[in-house]
Amino acid sequence: MRILIAEDDPVSSRVLATTLSKWEHDVVTVNNGLEAWAALQKDEAPRLAILDWMMPGLEGPEVCRRVRRNLKTAPIYLILLTALSHKEQMVQGLEAGADDYLIKPFDRNELRVRLQAGVRIVGLQGSLAQRVQELEGAIAERKRAEDTLRNLSLTDDLTGLYNHRGFFNLAQHHLKTARRTGQDSLLLYADLDRLKEINDTFGHSEGSLVIAKTAEVLRKTFRNSDIVSRLGGDEFAILAQNVPSDEVANIMARLEENLRTNSAPNKHGYQLSLSVGAVWIAHNSNLSMDQLVKQADKAMYDHKRSKKLLSYAIVHAGPEPKEDRPPLTVEGASLMVDAV
Repeated sequence: MRILIAEDDPVSSRVLATTLSKWEHDVVTVNNGLEAWAALQKDEAPRLAILDWMMPGLEGPEVCRRVRRNLKTAPIYLILLTALSHKEQMVQGLEAGADDYLIKPFDRNELRVRLQAGVRIVGLQGSLAQRVQELEGAIAERKRAEDTLRNLSLTDDLTGLYNHRGFFNLAQHHLKTARRTGQDSLLLYADLDRLKEINDTFGHSEGSLVIAKTAEVLRKTFRNSDIVSRLGGDEFAILAQNVPSDEVANIMARLEENLRTNSAPNKHGYQLSLSVGAVWIAHNSNLSMDQLVKQADKAMYDHKRSKKLLSYAIVHAGPEPKEDRPPLTVEGASLMVDAV
């Protein structure tokens, strides 16, 4: 055990150091309280210290107080060495933070017993600290595993977008927040046209490339705060947050532009086509997410039948509009784009 001796009397310091060395302890000696305090602040400070009560610079009880206030250091077992034998003074030393005390001139057998108790306690503290560190590591590892599992359960493997479960979990939470904060939203339901034909003609690997490319376009079109998901197969859903009604047309135009600029001719000659149904959600709408998705899905299929390559419809999903404000509707639009 590495032990610090802080004693200003050279004879007493030498006797202590010699005795501890014979007992195979590694001894560090200083002759005043300031040096003792400095030694006990080091990263590799001795875990056990014998401090004389009366020393230049800082007395032993003050060194104890400083050590106990310093939460950064590892626990240190402190023994006060003093010629004072009054009970009140011993209590004062223990209240200052000392773990034990020894009265000078010390008895070798008493010193050995008190040191053995200190060494045992330091060992237990070390084992406890190691166990706490192991537990903290295990907790951190479990949290990482839980985060990984949570991400796996909420995201789509192929695209990295949210999956069906992730979308509905986050969307339900967003609806509650939007109603509380008074923010309107936009729900889009998109379907890839002719994915089965692509899979049957060119193989499922080609179909997967088309799905992944569509995900890239959607990710580029919408904000990080928006909920972009692949519900499964060729179906995608997006919940854009804080969208005024007059911004809907701009969002759809941006989607068209990104489809145009991010789609390049491919060797098979087919074209990427999307059908999109959209529902603008007023903040005071009382429709559930399931009801909203059904409306967007219906709007998407209504325009899918028109055979246009990119089409959308907007349905007002808020309360009944006032007489002087007709329901918000936007006619379908179309755009031809080449697929990768």
